[in-house]
Amino acid sequence: MLNINENLSYWVSDLSSRSEILRVFLNIVDILVLSFLLYICVRFLAGIMKKRSGKLLLGIFSVVILIAISYLFNLKATFFLLENVMQFGVIALVVIFQPELRTLLENVGYAGTNFRTRSMLVAHDEKLVIIERVCRAVMDMAQHRVGALIVFQREKELNSYDELKAVRLNSDISYELIENIFFKNSPLHDGAVIIRDFKIYQARVLFDEISNNPDLPLSLGSRHKAGVGATENGSDCLAVIVSEETGQISYAKDGELHCNISGEQLHKYLVEALTDKDDSEEKPTGKKEKNKTAESAKK
Repeated sequence: MLNINENLSYWVSDLSSRSEILRVFLNIVDILVLSFLLYICVRFLAGIMKKRSGKLLLGIFSVVILIAISYLFNLKATFFLLENVMQFGVIALVVIFQPELRTLLENVGYAGTNFRTRSMLVAHDEKLVIIERVCRAVMDMAQHRVGALIVFQREKELNSYDELKAVRLNSDISYELIENIFFKNSPLHDGAVIIRDFKIYQARVLFDEISNNPDLPLSLGSRHKAGVGATENGSDCLAVIVSEETGQISYAKDGELHCNISGEQLHKYLVEALTDKDDSEEKPTGKKEKNKTAESAKK
């Protein structure tokens, strides 16, 4: 095995030394791999800085700077102490940042079903009707101050919730069904509703983690924090929240919360986020089809 590796390495090095084209190609591959690794590191650090653990990361950078200063100025005692602390600190960092590292590896090696491929099975007109029904339910619940959390799952799976307590429905979407689910006396009203492939996939979903983003207003309740938390850590899902106290409509994406939006703004955002321009170009919609879509949305 050792001889094979040595021969292979010699063959590659000899070939690369003779061929300028191969050498340039290998340099380009090297740059691309390095760029990809830097991109992953930047996304990892950006995700951490949005959470409370970001302050811990700043503290680590401070210790590294102190180590460099103590080395430059020959502060032997300080350098010895900080160097040993950092050696044990590497193990502690793996434990502390375990959720972020797990999410990072999942994103790099993600091989799940593509949302765009699945969504192509649903006609563009049908998507618009479903979005219309969701928005109508949201506006009705906001008017009557019924709390709700609706999460749209896209490419990546949602794994941070208790699947045993969640109730699988896998049903067609209607505004009556959504409003009945979040009705206060309904056994399914507690938790969130997950919409996947433009169907109500699960109800009574209780997410394991809520957002710890210090930038969120302190007045927000657990429903808003759960919605924001579901969209953090590299998740590409969308969350729509209705406040039970104020009746305000909000939506969350990439860990950011957009509060107090109108029903028209929500409708516009969901159409842009959940539909593709290619869908409407494939099958142009005539006036009769548009009228049918509007009539079905009202039902």
